[in-house]
Amino acid sequence: MKPACGITEADDTAMDRAGLYAGELTINVAEEIYEKHLKGDFPPDEVKPFSIIKEMWLKKNYYMYGFYEKGKGQREETLCAYAFLLADHKRKMLLLDYFAVCGQLRGSGYGSCALAMLREECADWSGIMIEVEDDELPGLDEETRKVRQRRIAFYKGADCQMTTTRSRLWGVDYRIMVLPVMDSQAGEDMAGKIRSVYQCMYDDAVLQKRFAITAK
Repeated sequence: MKPACGITEADDTAMDRAGLYAGELTINVAEEIYEKHLKGDFPPDEVKPFSIIKEMWLKKNYYMYGFYEKGKGQREETLCAYAFLLADHKRKMLLLDYFAVCGQLRGSGYGSCALAMLREECADWSGIMIEVEDDELPGLDEETRKVRQRRIAFYKGADCQMTTTRSRLWGVDYRIMVLPVMDSQAGEDMAGKIRSVYQCMYDDAVLQKRFAITAK
C-alpha cells in the first residue's frame, strides 16, 4: 500500500472565505471523515488503515483538520474539505498525507481556501511538503499527464513551490513541492526532509526496500 497525497481534483476557482473555518479534528471525528469521505475519495491502494493513523496521532506525529461552512438558516455546519498530515518535529516539517474537497463542492474554490487556512493553522511549522505524482515520466498517456499537471498547477496557484527533489515510494514516482510557512527557505535540503518525515512512519528496513530519493 502506498501513501496518498494530494487533492482529488484541481480546484482553482476564486471564492470568498467568509463563513469557512478550520478546526483540528478529534480522533473520533477524524475516523468518521475517514469512513464517510476519505475511503471513497482516494483509490483503495492509497488508503492506509485508520489504525496506523491513530497510532501516529497518539505519538503526536499526525494531525487532522476539517474545513467547515455554516450557511444562513443551517443548524449544523457542513464539512467542505479535510487535510491529514504527517509531522516531523525534529525538522519542524509536515507532509500533506491526504487532502480533498468533499463531493459536489469540488471546482468551486474550496480547495484553495482550505489550503490557505491550513497554512495559517500550521503557523508554528517551517513548511508543508506535498508529494505530486511525476508528470514528466516517459511513457505517460496524455490524459494522465494532464491530470497530474492540473494538480501541480493548483498547488502552484496556492503559493507552493516545486523543488528539484524526486522520490519513489511503494513503486510510485513523485515530485516534491513545499508550501513555506514559518521558514521561507523550507524548500532547502528537501531530500533530507522527506526522508526524515517518513522515518516517523516506517522503520529503516521498510524504507530501504520501499523508498528512494531519485533526484535531489
